[in-house]
Amino acid sequence: MKKNSQMQVTTVVLFRLQGNFNKLWGFGQVPLASIYLKNISGLQFFKSMGSGSGAGFGSWPDFGQYTWLMVWESSSHAESFFRDNIYLSEYVNRCLSTRVLYLKNIVSHGQWSGINPFVVSENPIENAKIAVLTRARIRTRKVWQFWRQVGKTSDALYQFDELEYAVGIGELPLIYQATISVWSSIDSVNRYAYQHEAHKKVIQLARKNNWYSEELFARFYLEKEIYLCDSFNE
Repeated sequence: MKKNSQMQVTTVVLFRLQGNFNKLWGFGQVPLASIYLKNISGLQFFKSMGSGSGAGFGSWPDFGQYTWLMVWESSSHAESFFRDNIYLSEYVNRCLSTRVLYLKNIVSHGQWSGINPFVVSENPIENAKIAVLTRARIRTRKVWQFWRQVGKTSDALYQFDELEYAVGIGELPLIYQATISVWSSIDSVNRYAYQHEAHKKVIQLARKNNWYSEELFARFYLEKEIYLCDSFNE
């Protein structure tokens, strides 16, 4: 099926679970979600991921936080899913909060599971916040070297006032790693990406040491964000 740049939308669903039983349940859903959502209408690409401890960048899992990345044929397919899907409803009912980011792609390079699932939107959104996705599959023999450095760049993220949100996520602890961050503007993203020394150094080390067997980088307009539940602000 040809992907329509006018229609495609990406959603990032951020689940925060409550209680040890629900956290254990959520951990079990990381591999199971792709089975339950295999035949969802309009869903072009799906990844179910856990999160690291601390701000999401620790090597030990955070058993209370999970993420779905979903690429949709159109916004109407996404809206239908979030309105009607029974499995999603069960998940949300176990959560303290469930936040959904609706994203339109600006640019993407690389591959995820052998493909680049994102189509660049032809309709810029003026003055929108910017979401950044980075993802890599780390070579097994390079894992220790990678994790010795990643803490420095994750700490550097939070030195930027323009950063509104960031979390480290992944399909498999230590090996399959990704980061989602939301910024106030494209200028703030560029300042971090091209001027911050710790970030630039890690990029150089990754290339020099051939850390990744597969990687992807993407930027998006944040079209909107909604909460399916939010106990923190009730």
